[in-house]
Amino acid sequence: MITREGAEETKEIDDTSETLKCLTLCKRDYTKREQKASATRLMKARWELEGLIEEQLNRYEVHYNRTMVPVRLKDVAQLLMPNWASPHELTAFAWLGDWRPSAVLSLLHSLTHSAFPSPSSLSNSVGMERLLSQLINDIRIEEAVLDEEMAEIQSTCILHLRPSPTDYWAGGLTLESVRSEIKKINGVITKAHQLRFKALKLVVKKVLARTDAAEFLIAFMGIQELIHEITTQNRFTKGPVSVPVKALAPA
Repeated sequence: MITREGAEETKEIDDTSETLKCLTLCKRDYTKREQKASATRLMKARWELEGLIEEQLNRYEVHYNRTMVPVRLKDVAQLLMPNWASPHELTAFAWLGDWRPSAVLSLLHSLTHSAFPSPSSLSNSVGMERLLSQLINDIRIEEAVLDEEMAEIQSTCILHLRPSPTDYWAGGLTLESVRSEIKKINGVITKAHQLRFKALKLVVKKVLARTDAAEFLIAFMGIQELIHEITTQNRFTKGPVSVPVKALAPA
């Protein structure tokens, strides 16, 4: 026989159990809402990061695909040795008018053994090392092809383009030949710019995760600016220019 006290105790236990059940359900619903909100914020952040990366890549694409058709010999000199670059910078880093494409990949290879990226990211990845080595090799092969094209153009200019001041027709023919070689040089430089953008895009799209890609773009721009600044400051300094290793590390 259940006493009144026993019935009240049972009811109290049931009420407590029901309350705990409600609290558990509320907590579960709250956790789900928090997880959903967190996932939404994370997705939004990724979209924003993706947008910033694409924006920066588009800027590089515009920079490397801009057309400047040379019509005079000094135009060719400006393409190969732009005025904005100091002599030290051109000597140390320039290749057909700008950075050597394989240097972009080599830079990433160096950064993976330094403070960039974080230890939990790419620095210990065997697959990353293998992929980078393969890409560097492929890009260097394409660089060698362009080097051969440019060497052939230079040989033609040196050996065959000899204008004759006493022969009008020979002079006219030589002028047309010069224009033809200038056009070829422009073609080589255009392909060099396209290869530069290809190397940068490979790093950002194929090699790195989104966060690492954003950090790399920042580091790449910073290193370019730093090298330009240092070589400009040492424009009149004799001997090689040294860049502090600490200065190359991202903040």
